[in-house]
Amino acid sequence: MSFKFFKFFFFLLIGLFLLKWVYDFFGSPDSIKLINENKSNLHWIIFAHIPTLYFDALAWQVFIKNKRLSILWTFLITWISQASGKFFPTGTISGEFIRVYLGVKRGLTIYESSSTVFADLIIATFSLFLISIFSLLVVTFDSISFFNNQKSFYLYVSLFLMFLGCIFFYFFVKLRLIKFLLKKENIFGFRLNKKNLRILFKIDFSLFLLSRNRLNLLKALVSRLLGWIAGAFEIYVFLFIIGVDASLLDVILIEAFTGIVRAVAFFIPAGLGVQELAFVLIGNYVGLGDTVAFSIAIGRRIREIIVGIPAVLIWIFVFYNKKRKRA
Repeated sequence: MSFKFFKFFFFLLIGLFLLKWVYDFFGSPDSIKLINENKSNLHWIIFAHIPTLYFDALAWQVFIKNKRLSILWTFLITWISQASGKFFPTGTISGEFIRVYLGVKRGLTIYESSSTVFADLIIATFSLFLISIFSLLVVTFDSISFFNNQKSFYLYVSLFLMFLGCIFFYFFVKLRLIKFLLKKENIFGFRLNKKNLRILFKIDFSLFLLSRNRLNLLKALVSRLLGWIAGAFEIYVFLFIIGVDASLLDVILIEAFTGIVRAVAFFIPAGLGVQELAFVLIGNYVGLGDTVAFSIAIGRRIREIIVGIPAVLIWIFVFYNKKRKRA
């Protein structure tokens, strides 16, 4: 049994135990009943996810020179990568590697695909941090008692770790740390061949050039922010389906805090248990109650499955079959 399999299984167990704990303390059969009563309208959450995918794809395309990938292909690749991130052991990280791989398959160079995906990932981190700060300010002005709420501790920690991540990414690109580390040959205990060194140096330089184009950075940031708002709109649509009223601000708060908690706990496969806990905590805060908040968590999992399976099938039939035909 390999170490990677053991690690995956270990974190999967943690996620399963956490999911059971969340269900035992916050969930109820009423949450599932609420969804069953409205299952005939759940197909609308598929259409509600399209704007989210579009804005996420648009943010990535901003960094691609000469538009070597059309918006259709960036949309499809983003769809596949996000879906695969829900099914593979390392979650979002696996999804980003798949995005790099599929970008290369569609004609991008390895360093262009890697650098643009990494740049987009950095922008996604910054945009999530910004919208989370906005959400925290809204909550603070609404009720100062939020800071005295013991449950909010998880949000503070997640927000602080996200802030550290933003600082790290900034200096990582600004100071060209890839180039610096590659010059320290003994730091890794092994030497890379010339081909891999050349690719990594090109990725480093490409990232540096991308960071100097402020207009593109702004465009990508706006697209990612719109993507997060579109994700919040998905929650609004789901609540509308199950007959629950909520303001747009409430669903933005839910999407922001859920996103940041899940991003920090990326090592848990598919954020299992972590995502549900985040939905329940912030859902309770905005006044939705345990039953509705846990229903939202279940609804998000349903959306991931019914949107994710077609994406994986597209990957198999469009990309894999094309590879077999060439062989």
